[in-house]
Amino acid sequence: MKDLFSIKPEKRKRLILLLSLFFALILIAELIENKNLQKIDSDFSSLYEDRLIPASQMYMLSDLLHQKQLIFEHLNENNFRISSANIDKIKETNLKINNILAAYETTYLVEEEVQHLANFKTNFLAYQKVENEILYHLENKNFGVAQVLINTRGRKLFNNANIYLNRLAEIQPEVGRELLAHYRSSFGSSSLMYYFKIAITLLFGVFVLRLLGLVNLVNQPKQKFELN
Repeated sequence: MKDLFSIKPEKRKRLILLLSLFFALILIAELIENKNLQKIDSDFSSLYEDRLIPASQMYMLSDLLHQKQLIFEHLNENNFRISSANIDKIKETNLKINNILAAYETTYLVEEEVQHLANFKTNFLAYQKVENEILYHLENKNFGVAQVLINTRGRKLFNNANIYLNRLAEIQPEVGRELLAHYRSSFGSSSLMYYFKIAITLLFGVFVLRLLGLVNLVNQPKQKFELN
């Protein structure tokens, strides 16, 4: 039991070195694990904010475009009469689309998304100009010209808008899978660091026991005590 209370200088130096190495390894493992946890949190946040929300925004944009298109498509059935309520609906829909686009631009976009979004915005501006032309001709009762615009330029721009939206929507699961793979990698690394710390702690305990000579003490057979 003497070694428990009086550690020799040589053993003391070894113990200090061993303690320093142990704490250095634990500190490094903690830093790596903390960094991995931050990556996991970032990946999960990105999955929700930059993938799930934009995916729902693509659906909303498509729905809003179809609502506007239906108004013009039904003009023929209504003898090209467009109500003030429909005009207000078109303006309101355009405002909603612009708001969604502004929100969508604040999310993280990969290079391909940036390109498709730029194409969609250019196409949407052209579509709005055609809408204004159609409304102008309807107001002046140039129904023939309005019908041609609806069936040609209007329909073409509407179809193009849907193509760009579909391309944007197709990117979401691809980038989502990349984020998921990155999350799994970070999670695996964190698990590895966890077991590494356990192993280092156990090894440290064994080395300390050997250094202090406690292994032999533990392995000694128990002495039998006899009562006088």
